[in-house]
Amino acid sequence: MDYQDYYKTLGVNRDANEDAIRKAYRRLARRYHPDVSDEPEAESKFKEVSEAYEVLKDPEKRQLYDQLGSNWQSGQQFRPPPGFEGVFNFTGRTGGNTGFSDFFESLFGGGHFQGDFHDIPLHENGSGFAVRRPQRVQLIVTLDQLHDAEPIDVSLNNLGSNARASKPKHLKVKVPPGLTDGDTFRLKGQGDNNRDLLVELKVAKHPKFELRGVDVHSEIGISPWEAALGSSIQVDTLGGVVQLKIPAGTDSGAKMRLKGRGVGEGNHIVSLRIEVPKDLSEEERALFEKLREVSRFSAGR
Repeated sequence: MDYQDYYKTLGVNRDANEDAIRKAYRRLARRYHPDVSDEPEAESKFKEVSEAYEVLKDPEKRQLYDQLGSNWQSGQQFRPPPGFEGVFNFTGRTGGNTGFSDFFESLFGGGHFQGDFHDIPLHENGSGFAVRRPQRVQLIVTLDQLHDAEPIDVSLNNLGSNARASKPKHLKVKVPPGLTDGDTFRLKGQGDNNRDLLVELKVAKHPKFELRGVDVHSEIGISPWEAALGSSIQVDTLGGVVQLKIPAGTDSGAKMRLKGRGVGEGNHIVSLRIEVPKDLSEEERALFEKLREVSRFSAGR
């Protein structure tokens, strides 16, 4: 069997104190726990880390392990020296197979093990350590709902859960301020079987407005004389109709900002588009002809 260098597994020196060993274990356990890690071979890495910590956290077991000497290297072929067989025999609190290496089993005599997983501050419930992936769901909201920031009545089934609950779970969800399309937030213990809900926001397409981050964008047409002479026009926003002042000499494509009219602290950006009349009356045509004669303006081309 291969020798297991528990100090190397935890990334600590052989003279590391208990606090350093505990911190190293907690850091690695959070990284490799198979319920929260996406890293390759996370489960086997987590078992290695747990095995090392089980031995090194206990002064008596660590002292016995250290008696094997420091000349062994991780991965070397190893046989327990005479007298070591079963010297580490112990029984854990609840029983069950260790799932650890042959090296561990040879020293601990096949004892049972329940690690002190409560040392990992990831998630706990009333029955002890129970790390579970949060239930990922998608919440589709309208732009108006996101702007109003009022609690939204939703059903867990409508959130996109794959669970088949006998009765849909109804929630009032308040989206945290400042979040926008694609952002996520967590609802602790509100999922199936008291799992956390990791909610991803999906903002439905609006017929008039486009959401970019927390800013709302819209486009509005104005007449050539409104652009040339300046004007004040009404503009629809999420909070209602407001007056927008257009400066004289405004070009087509100019953008005007309505501060605080977006989502949260976002703004409403209005793009102005100059529209030219297609069907002119005789009087309008005469006026445009006169304007062409007297105007000193020449469009750049």
